[in-house]
Amino acid sequence: MPVQPPSKDPEEMEAEGDSAAEMNGEEEESEEERSGSQTESEEESSEMDDEDYERRRSECVSEMLDLEKQFSELKEKLFRERLSQLRVRLEEVGAERAPEYTEPLGGLQRSLKIRIQASTRASAWT
Repeated sequence: MPVQPPSKDPEEMEAEGDSAAEMNGEEEESEEERSGSQTESEEESSEMDDEDYERRRSECVSEMLDLEKQFSELKEKLFRERLSQLRVRLEEVGAERAPEYTEPLGGLQRSLKIRIQASTRASAWT
């Protein structure tokens, strides 16, 4: 035959109910305390996060300014280099040494020579 738990008086059951309610009340208080401490830790965490965000933002702004400075320096260097190349080309053209000048000029000179020879031969026949 199975063993049954001993029966309790209704008064004992009420007393147990009261203690359970008390325990629940204590648990509620401790949950409130926990949520309060969580809120405090969240605020501290939020403040820490804000400080971290501000520090990170400051670092990023500083890095961006440094990159902008480097970009400006490189841009200026490229401009000076390009200007120097253009001056060299201009000097070559002025001295009639530039390939874009000498090659067409050579073609024109050959064409001129051929025409002169052709006109000389034509005048010799007449």
